[in-house]
Amino acid sequence: MEKHKRNPAVTRALIWTAVVLLLFVFAVLAPRFAPHDPYAVNLRQVTQPPSREYPFGTDYIGRCILSRLLCGAARSIFAAIPVVLITMVVGTAIGIISGYFGGTVDLLIMRFVDTVQAFPSLVFTIAVAAMLGAGMTNCIIAMSVIGWTTYARLARSQVLSLKEKTFVSAAKVSGMSDRWILFHTLLPNSISSVIVEASMHVGNAILSFAGLSFLGLGTMPPFPEWGNMLNDGKDTLQTAPWTVIFPGVAILLVVMIMGMFGDSINAVFNPRKRSDKNQ
Repeated sequence: MEKHKRNPAVTRALIWTAVVLLLFVFAVLAPRFAPHDPYAVNLRQVTQPPSREYPFGTDYIGRCILSRLLCGAARSIFAAIPVVLITMVVGTAIGIISGYFGGTVDLLIMRFVDTVQAFPSLVFTIAVAAMLGAGMTNCIIAMSVIGWTTYARLARSQVLSLKEKTFVSAAKVSGMSDRWILFHTLLPNSISSVIVEASMHVGNAILSFAGLSFLGLGTMPPFPEWGNMLNDGKDTLQTAPWTVIFPGVAILLVVMIMGMFGDSINAVFNPRKRSDKNQ
């Protein structure tokens, strides 16, 4: 009977996966529910507190904060997806190549990874974004420049433990090419750890993108995005705190949801946790 019981970790992962999917659907549909034009300036309603007409109040030029939050949801949330995909694909490919071939190839790649990781990630990202110029595309590139290194190290460690296994040796003896072994044997057997890392990286990417937008390097005005909404409200923080509170809470909730999602995926795929539960 116990074998047929659903694993609590799997149930939890399914629940948080459903929550994340609902969040994505909400982000896509949210602009339909905006009560006002998010770009409409009304100088007669500057920094109005929350009311029936403006549930989240207005900003420093009279724009509806709720409408801007809803219309900026997709831009704030989905900006993280290409970052995670790019860093995961590039980092994983580099990592499995480094771990499989070893020797000089592994040494050169790992020294390059060490060099990139020697820079503080946030400072490095800001520097690259500043050199490229403001904009969503440039922010994605800037965050991807350093983000791939974590996946490279993770994939390399997985391959180092797998390449001496019997099934890899059998593939070599049977005449399979290195490319086939890399992407048809080693990659499928190491992908679970990469998926776990990617699921936990989404929240950090959302937070980083919001930070770059707050610094004026992300989404450019007047397009709504939660990070640049914080930037818009920083000068009126003492007189109109709602201009910062609501975007900040939105970012906090989304990052918490992504964090719980990543943690639930980790509980399912992490071999150490599985073995601990079986003991």
